[in-house]
Amino acid sequence: MSALDFLAVGGADAGVAAVSAIARAQRDLGASFEERDGWLVPVSLPGEGEHLAVVGVADLSHLTKLEVRLADPTPDFVALSHKVVWYRISQRRALALFPRDAEGEVREQLGERKLVLDVTGAWSLIALAGAEAETVLRRLTHIHHFPSGGEIAHVQGHVLERDGAYWILVAQEYGEYVWEVAVDRASALGGGPVGVDAL
Repeated sequence: MSALDFLAVGGADAGVAAVSAIARAQRDLGASFEERDGWLVPVSLPGEGEHLAVVGVADLSHLTKLEVRLADPTPDFVALSHKVVWYRISQRRALALFPRDAEGEVREQLGERKLVLDVTGAWSLIALAGAEAETVLRRLTHIHHFPSGGEIAHVQGHVLERDGAYWILVAQEYGEYVWEVAVDRASALGGGPVGVDAL
């Protein structure tokens, strides 16, 4: 157990599902939610089929996020599950992002690392997917290579590229704001919010 256990979904009271910082805005747009792995996940939103054909903006905040402090500044993460997305924050810190069902495998492969913090609740994760995803991303940030950190919609965050989509990581306090800005930029092109099942 770490000093930051309150950021882990497993630390919540039994029977209480976690919600992302973006849930209220999605509920206002008519999102349908399902409980999955301890989270209320926005699975669908009205009009998402049309949106995804251009660019869909989805909330993936329910993915588990582990911060790993690295003793070796250049470890080999290639052998880890294909479900895991690794992002090097600095020479000695990395984030692992993955579905909750892969957590046992990830922790086993991480072995006896001195510090692994579950920071799932600390980050909002927004996905941009579709033909115009890069156009929307360019309207949000001047970051030109991925993965990388920098200013996104005037707040600090990180951008990762995954399976033809872009993932934006921002502190959960800014999650709803960045999601709304991304939806606004996507709407100008004919896109908009989508649920996780549309991806």
